[in-house]
Amino acid sequence: MRKANVANWVGLLAATAIFIAVGAGVLWGVQRFIADARHVAHTHEVIASVDAFEARLRDAESAHRGYLLTSQVDYLVAYRSNQAQLQPLLDRLQRLVADNPAQRARVQKMQQLEALREQQIHGNLERYRRGGLEEARSGIDEQVLEVSSQIRLVAQQLIAAERELLDLRDRSSQRSALSLRALALVGIPLGIVLLGLVYLRLWRETRWRARAERRNEEAANRLQQSLAESEGQRAGLAELTAYAGLLQNCISADEAVALTTRLLGRLLPGSGGTVYRIRASRDYAEQLAQWGRHVVDSQALVAPAECWALRRGQIHVNSADEYAARCAHLAPALPDNTGQLACIPLTAQGVQLGFIYISSTGPAVNARMALVHATADQLSMTLHTLSLQEKLRVQSIRDPLTGLFNRRYLEESLVRELARCQRRGLSFSVLMLDVDHFKRFNDTHGHPGGDALLAALGKLLQTQLRAEDIACRYGGEEFTVLLPEAGAEQASLRAEQLLQAIRALRVEHMGHELPAVTASIGIAVAGRDGAEHLLQRADQALYRAKQEGRDRVVVDGQVQASAAGADGGCDR
Repeated sequence: MRKANVANWVGLLAATAIFIAVGAGVLWGVQRFIADARHVAHTHEVIASVDAFEARLRDAESAHRGYLLTSQVDYLVAYRSNQAQLQPLLDRLQRLVADNPAQRARVQKMQQLEALREQQIHGNLERYRRGGLEEARSGIDEQVLEVSSQIRLVAQQLIAAERELLDLRDRSSQRSALSLRALALVGIPLGIVLLGLVYLRLWRETRWRARAERRNEEAANRLQQSLAESEGQRAGLAELTAYAGLLQNCISADEAVALTTRLLGRLLPGSGGTVYRIRASRDYAEQLAQWGRHVVDSQALVAPAECWALRRGQIHVNSADEYAARCAHLAPALPDNTGQLACIPLTAQGVQLGFIYISSTGPAVNARMALVHATADQLSMTLHTLSLQEKLRVQSIRDPLTGLFNRRYLEESLVRELARCQRRGLSFSVLMLDVDHFKRFNDTHGHPGGDALLAALGKLLQTQLRAEDIACRYGGEEFTVLLPEAGAEQASLRAEQLLQAIRALRVEHMGHELPAVTASIGIAVAGRDGAEHLLQRADQALYRAKQEGRDRVVVDGQVQASAAGADGGCDR
């Protein structure tokens, strides 16, 4: 009998050890996946920083060339603005790769090359001031091209090294998944076999050992629960791995949030959840998506101070205890109907993005908090990366002074919209608008006053046009408006409305009101000619409006005066 008891205990202990090992292996795998996910996010941030540096450097060189070709101060301002942002980007990149000597050396080399390129550009600007464009062209030699090529080469080496690290971390994740799978395939069946042997011995002893049977049944129940939790954790890890792969390819925040709600709905059956995101104004977090049914409802708009998770920057579990800290955004609930309530913050790179509120009547939330935390970390990094990408995209197509689209976006949109309207047999018009006597205005009130006027005109155009119209700054004081699905009559009416709004425009600058201005508008309606010829016809119509007295509209050769005063001349 004693030998039988020893054998029974040995079997139970062996099975327990196996399931503990399986649970420990699952926990280890979760930690490995979390660590790999953080490394992957870090690598993507390094790559994004390198791309941002290259984009700023290209914009600075483009503005430098634009200034040499046109002598417009706006290009010089744009060059200095972009050049001032290069060093902060390099400093941030240096901090990101501080733990990698090879990458740190590449960043230092890039800093040296950027400083050398800056010296070359400053030298070229000085030659331009002394001798004009021809003197500046003499400074563009093979050394300039060599420095630019070396900068691109170092950037490519940085990105290539980071992608190699991505491959290493991907292989590490695969090895972790294979290890977990092997542990589950070997440990769980072995544990079940040992458990079956123990049950068989216990069944033979039930008539004499009722008390021992109860103890063994309790142990068996614990083992079964451990097995179920291990299976659930393994399935959750598989879901998390697939989710991480899909999340990396999301192209919008809504898409990433939708993936997250579906995953958490599967990981936490019977629970309710809401994803909140902090608005750009930073005053409230608003609901983005929801799944299931909440045990305790939450407000649609939550001030950051109303959520303890946002205030503390860590997971906060709400309790029914009247002395415990409870989030103010939760509705009052009876103590016996509180369930499990948790708020998980969404934070990336020290920036608060929002939080996830989860409620459940069962133990699912606490049992799978590690998986929920890992999911929140993945979502946070993805939302942060998408936000950075969107800021870079907007900066590349917007004019910083007026907030309107720039000339590059105009050229792309003109070809696209013109082709669309021609395919559908719809009208298409272009307005070319120029501020009258802007040079005289600039000479009188200075460039800051002229900039204030141009910025006000940009806001005016945004408020006066339809949602489908596209307003762009063509250059200097010239603006171009694309009017899809609008013929000559509609375009003329819109132009007259713009002239009236410009006459009524009042601009405050340095505590004083600037004088009122007028504008001239040329209109061209699309025929069978291409986009480039359409712009030329609109510009010719604008020139005729200037010749015929300004403050008026000319439609592709036909003058439509707008109660203007004839002041003669054709200078702009």
